[in-house]
Amino acid sequence: MEATRQLFWNASGKSIMYFFALISFVVFIIGFSTRIWSWQQGRHFYYDSLGWRLKIFFSSIMRHDKEIFKGTFRRYMHLGVFYGFIILTLGTLVIAIQDHFGIQLFYGKKYLILSLLMDLFGLITMIGIGMATYKRYISKPDHEDYTFDDAFLLILVFIIPFTGFILEGLRIYITGDFWARWTPVGLFFAILTQKTGLSVVTALTVHAVLWYFHMLLAFGFIAYIPYSKLFHMVASGLNIFLRPFSSIGGLTPVDITSKELTNIGVARLEDFSKKQLLELDACISCKRCQKGCPAYMSGAPLSPIAVIQSLKRHSIAKNSLFKDRGQVFDHSILDKIISKETLWSCTTCGLCEDKCPIHIEHVKRIVDMRRSPSSASSYPLEIQKVFKNISDKGNPRGLSLDSKFYLAKELHVPLISEKNQTDILYWVGCHGSYESRNKNVSLVMFKLFEKAGVDYALLGMDEKCCGNSVRRLGNEKLFQQLAHENIKTLNHYDFKTIVTNCPHCYDTLKNEYPQFGGHYHVLHHSEYILELIRSSKIKPKATNFKVTFHDPCYLGRYNSVYDAPRDVLTSIPGLELIEMKNNRSRAFCCGAGGGRIWMEDIEQTKINSILLSKALKTESEILASACSLCLSTLSEAVNNSDTDIRSMDIAEIVYNTL
Repeated sequence: MEATRQLFWNASGKSIMYFFALISFVVFIIGFSTRIWSWQQGRHFYYDSLGWRLKIFFSSIMRHDKEIFKGTFRRYMHLGVFYGFIILTLGTLVIAIQDHFGIQLFYGKKYLILSLLMDLFGLITMIGIGMATYKRYISKPDHEDYTFDDAFLLILVFIIPFTGFILEGLRIYITGDFWARWTPVGLFFAILTQKTGLSVVTALTVHAVLWYFHMLLAFGFIAYIPYSKLFHMVASGLNIFLRPFSSIGGLTPVDITSKELTNIGVARLEDFSKKQLLELDACISCKRCQKGCPAYMSGAPLSPIAVIQSLKRHSIAKNSLFKDRGQVFDHSILDKIISKETLWSCTTCGLCEDKCPIHIEHVKRIVDMRRSPSSASSYPLEIQKVFKNISDKGNPRGLSLDSKFYLAKELHVPLISEKNQTDILYWVGCHGSYESRNKNVSLVMFKLFEKAGVDYALLGMDEKCCGNSVRRLGNEKLFQQLAHENIKTLNHYDFKTIVTNCPHCYDTLKNEYPQFGGHYHVLHHSEYILELIRSSKIKPKATNFKVTFHDPCYLGRYNSVYDAPRDVLTSIPGLELIEMKNNRSRAFCCGAGGGRIWMEDIEQTKINSILLSKALKTESEILASACSLCLSTLSEAVNNSDTDIRSMDIAEIVYNTL
């Protein structure tokens, strides 16, 4: 006797099943098409490296890489549900193929193996749902504002395999299935049914009624997918496939000279790219982006997930099949969907992008909205002043280019305009040229160069603001003007390497100027100081300081430079480096990025004060940084506190040990 079972046993509603199946798939296709159509309204999105993307995609989805599922509990919870439904769907397809085409797939050994797999993975699915329920409603580690949709989906996904097992148990109980041991979960329910003393006649009736209920649940689930959070099964996977391979914080390129460009930035949903609209559906509402967001933690009106979800609701309302056709839809975003205060709160630190498991690009979205004409017309007054200063004087403070402190004759700083060529062109930056705390870092770098016998020079009056903050504040036109002017200046001289201590300048010179023809070898001062130490051109002496290091956002998350500043510090004999709890890619922001350093505080608690409190937990004597903006904000936080900790740049620490 070959192993198999009768399909549609005790079910007389086969035609009814196909009727509901048709309705289910029609509803599914309508919802699916509506979502796809909503993405297609966006601007063109280009992607390459198809083979590499497929490799990353299958690795991420099929293995549930730890990059996506940070916690072991979450990873195995989701793996159980994911593979459970894959096996259950596969089994259902096999049955459908045999029923329609008469191919004996659900027969013999294939039947036994598939039956066992469907039983085991159905159970694993239920366990996964149980784990999810515990995580959401008992443990509650992230948030408590789950929606009805969250609870409904958990119940629905649990009940489908559960009712399937009851049906299987009733069938085994009534028929005395010889192969029941290959369906252990069903056999367990059959034993339970037997112990209840249920009569065969009653069991047949219960089975028939439950069969229809199970069928409706399954087809209802399929129809519901495009209209629920479960659509992330499609959107999240696709977003992972289209993930950027560039560094965190990469911005949308804009050709302001293009005649086809009618609008810089995003004022309506249609102004986003297709991928940015896809991200609205890809978001799984895990809130990892919000957890640790410096703006959110400081009390500012910004939550990365709130931005995504607000835009998603706007998109659903815009594309709804059931909206009032006579109603005029308001397409505008700024101050209708996303407030100005929300936009200006972002420090563009990139922590939200680093923490997002499905690679949603929050920074690009914020900057694109800042670029829109409606945002430009409502720049805060202090930002308008900064833009005017940069446009008129070439720096945010509005000071003359010849007032840079290092141009004083007594300093005898070498200028490239006098040398015409040099090995190292040191980019001082606006803070290093004008801000009192950072002037000392510039002086220290000059002295380190001279002590090491480095052939270096400065641009002097020829150096203007690199435009990093300008671009992230949304003024693309002024940024590109600065970029072209600086590139023209740089290309006029002969040098091998640009060195700068400001990660914002570093990121712009290294990653953004190439978009406009400026291709240079750029090093951060931590990288170059490390080279000087390793080549024994400078030799730090022993010290006994306890130091904690703060990773600047634009050096770490934006450019993955984590080891160089640490190696510089640990090369100092006797220095004890104590790490903060959140470091490297998860380091907290100082609050100055994205142009925030030029803006009035709108948060309830200053971000730099929060960072200082984290540093104080290490009980270090020195809070080290490697960024001109970080040094400025952290020095301010230290000065406003009653602590003895000192805020220093790594260059100052090295120089003090020579």
